Amino acid sequence: MAPQIETDTDINVRSQYEKTCVEFFTETNIQFQYEPLMVLEGKQYRPDFFLPEYNLFIEICGYGHMPHYNKRVEFKEQIYKRNNLIAVFIHYNGKGSLKQILLEQLKHAGIHL
Repeated sequence: MAPQIETDTDINVRSQYEKTCVEFFTETNIQFQYEPLMVLEGKQYRPDFFLPEYNLFIEICGYGHMPHYNKRVEFKEQIYKRNNLIAVFIHYNGKGSLKQILLEQLKHAGIHL
């Protein structure tokens, strides 16, 4: 599925959650790359976001109610860990402020805005 949801930054994303992340990064002047292509262990991956200034990957996990999705997330967490990459996996179910959760997770990762 190609990204189809428009943002104010002319980046099309796949979900409203990702759109909220783009808004957050733009509002806080955090440079980001959306779905950059990377090859790990011989396979291609496209993380949701990469913050180059912090060498940090952000994955927005919004389908936690789907068992196969949870297994995929666990697999990605292991891939990042095995390759010594720093990643934040945000499990979001639509409740509460995603922007607040992003802020808290970034603080937890040592990024203070």
